[in-house]
Amino acid sequence: MSERLDRTATRTRSGATGTYSTRTEVADVPRARAVGARLRVDSMARAAADVLAGAWDAARAVVTPVGWAVAGWTVVGLALGIALGWEEALVGGIVGAVLLVAAVPFLLGDVRYRVEFALERDAVVAGEEAAGEIVVENIGRHAALPGSVELPVGDALVELHVPLLRAGGRWAERVVIPPRPRGIVEVGPAASTRTDPLRLLRRHLAWDEMRPLYVHPRTVEVPSTSLGWIRDLEGQAVRILTNEDISFHAVREYQRGDAQRHIHWRSTAKTGTLMVRQFEETRRSLLMLVLDVDCGSYRDDDEFEMAVSAFGSLGTRAIRDGREVRAMMSGEVPEFARASIRALRALRVERPRALLDDLTAVDATHAAMDLATVTRMVAEDDPGTSLAVLVTGSALAHERLRTAALRFPADVAVGAVVCDPASEPRTHVLGGLQLVSLGVLEDLRQLLARGAARG
Repeated sequence: MSERLDRTATRTRSGATGTYSTRTEVADVPRARAVGARLRVDSMARAAADVLAGAWDAARAVVTPVGWAVAGWTVVGLALGIALGWEEALVGGIVGAVLLVAAVPFLLGDVRYRVEFALERDAVVAGEEAAGEIVVENIGRHAALPGSVELPVGDALVELHVPLLRAGGRWAERVVIPPRPRGIVEVGPAASTRTDPLRLLRRHLAWDEMRPLYVHPRTVEVPSTSLGWIRDLEGQAVRILTNEDISFHAVREYQRGDAQRHIHWRSTAKTGTLMVRQFEETRRSLLMLVLDVDCGSYRDDDEFEMAVSAFGSLGTRAIRDGREVRAMMSGEVPEFARASIRALRALRVERPRALLDDLTAVDATHAAMDLATVTRMVAEDDPGTSLAVLVTGSALAHERLRTAALRFPADVAVGAVVCDPASEPRTHVLGGLQLVSLGVLEDLRQLLARGAARG
């Protein structure tokens, strides 16, 4: 061996290229073996850690907090009894071990439950109770021991006791969900739980089915065929002259291309020149509803909830009346991108239920554009608007509200609903802007009816 190493060293000094490689292999064999051994040890350690983590997760899923307390007392009691000869502690430890062992048979066997849950209604109004029914069926061949069913309702948990079920037996229970604030509440998935009489151990099996419960904003009935600002539903004359319509405006001299059926013969006879009728263009009233979702426009959450409710009341009334309506609000824009990005969000208006479903998930946010930017984009995107209604809070200054209203063309009637619980309910005109101040949501009906009567 020493001769081989000496020859290798000599050949290395002579500059042979292959000799350097041979010397490296001989010198690195112990190091390579050490590295390989360390890698194997690390791999085994990771595998052991994964096994222990899995076992710990399984133990946490099976052992209840009471079970952990009994297990701790068992270990401490046995240790003190054996080490110090403390008979009372030893007896306590033995009793704890017996209780844990006796709890195991209650968890043996497959879970033969099939759990079904259905809501009586998948949409309620904020402040109302919701209800559903949960049905448990034993699909096994043998009787199923008593257990329990857990039903998550948002952040809460409803626990129901299931009695002994014979093979093929069914058990049903009505579940009442307490009133919830506006939003979408996830109900489920239901889970069956088997446990021992002392609740030391448990076996948990969850079903993947989850049902959304839509908690709609409160709404009030507002006057039909009128939103307090405008009455006509069939057509509103605008200051655009046209040659084809139904609203007569005046007569003028005939020009090449005019339809002969519009010649006004009586005026032609009087003047001796061909005269034709001229019309004002009419269009069906398009109602544009704009909800301000900027946090800076509201003093508190109650004001924003009132604004959402007022917005929903106006929108659902317009949809039921068959109006052509749009419902718009600002999309969320990150602060760093506000200089270059604009975003609008359109709510569904094909049915009242669709609009209310969308409103359940609407929140005030600091990432929203200001109301003036929203109205400018709305006016640019939909030039056919005949009436716009802005819904906002009392923290928005009147000057900024007027600026937002002026973003619409001059021939668009603009109204605003300002939610301010601290103010007296009233309707007034602010620089050409028809303003409705709400103290409570129920005032909306009377204020709009009053405005319609004046109209």
